[in-house]
Amino acid sequence: MIAANYTAHLYCDCEVCENSHRQEQAEFIGESWNQVATSARKQGWRISQDRTRCYAPGHKIKRTTKQ
Repeated sequence: MIAANYTAHLYCDCEVCENSHRQEQAEFIGESWNQVATSARKQGWRISQDRTRCYAPGHKIKRTTKQ
């Protein structure tokens, strides 16, 4: 028998969390990235399209201007 799963540990990238000692975090487990991301989004997490940043529910997204 083979058992496989996908685990994602999300850490909030907002300015408040980055500058504090207590960073908002969550763990999601599923059978694929899609299943994990869907579960996280249902709980209010925002995940960037390139999968490099995420924001906890109710936290402010950092906006940067492209130069």
